[in-house]
Amino acid sequence: MISKGFFESLEDIANERSLNIEKILEKVEYAMQIACKNSDCPYKGEIRMETNYERKVIAFYDYHHVVSEIDPEGIRGQILLEDAQEIKPKIKMDQEFREKIDLKVFKRKAASMFRQTLLNELKGLEREEAYDFFITKVGEIVTGRIIGKNERFITIALKAGVEATMSLRDAIPGEEFSIGDELKVYVNDVQKTTKGPRIHISRNNNNMVKQLFELNIPEVASGQIEIKAIAREVGNRTKVGVISLVSDVDAKGSCVGSKGSRIKNINNALNGEKIDIFLWSDDPNELVANALAPATIISVTTDEAEKKAEVVVADDQFSLAIGKSGQNVKLAAIASGWKIDIKKASEQSE
Repeated sequence: MISKGFFESLEDIANERSLNIEKILEKVEYAMQIACKNSDCPYKGEIRMETNYERKVIAFYDYHHVVSEIDPEGIRGQILLEDAQEIKPKIKMDQEFREKIDLKVFKRKAASMFRQTLLNELKGLEREEAYDFFITKVGEIVTGRIIGKNERFITIALKAGVEATMSLRDAIPGEEFSIGDELKVYVNDVQKTTKGPRIHISRNNNNMVKQLFELNIPEVASGQIEIKAIAREVGNRTKVGVISLVSDVDAKGSCVGSKGSRIKNINNALNGEKIDIFLWSDDPNELVANALAPATIISVTTDEAEKKAEVVVADDQFSLAIGKSGQNVKLAAIASGWKIDIKKASEQSE
């Protein structure tokens, strides 16, 4: 029987590494099977472990199966009747009996093999648990702490001791990183490797914006507000089209929040990236006009066949509608799905 202290140390490992204690105990049983099979200890049958969770003790047993002839392809623990009767005189053919394993007879090789096998199995279990956890996080945002950086990559410590490396090409342009900072990242993909899960993360994926809305705006998370479109120029500006599916919920107001509190949280998570929220509409004229916010629109004329929209704005709104380097109209076109041509009111009258 292994001491209560050993069981408690396994519980500590389970808590510290977020592992399942029953899965750890399976690894303990396997380690004992390997140690008995491949060392000079006298126990060569079918090794099983019994656990008393209340008393926190573990016992190992060597099970024997009485047979008339040893089958090399059969189960472990086969023993001939005459050999079995030397241990259990009253045993009969086809019966099973067990011997309690005395750990005191274990020599250094067997003990070392048990310990090394268990350590290896626990590392493997950690990798499996980490993969199982992160594969469910694909398409979601996780938070980590920056533990390393160079001119091309940053390294982030995530849950369960897992580290992920992000190329600066997947970061938001212009953001700076410091060791020890917490950072939200989007999980693009997770691959299983012999060294543990390889996690592909980024901060420039459009879906990160959607996830931030779900995390910060309860009405989006609950489905009362639907995000219909996202157009993003990473690091500068993003346009998000939203629609309320509940009559008494203000889609735009809910996303902005009291005094802009909700949208500020999203801005901060994206390194200050500006976000325009506009109301989605099934009316293409209204949709294009809303998408060009914050510019005020005089009129919109759409050509369904060409999927083109001609927009007229006041002369003093023209620059705002176009945006710096054409950014506003470009993002509005991507978000709405319409090609947009903007004209000044004075040009239209002429």
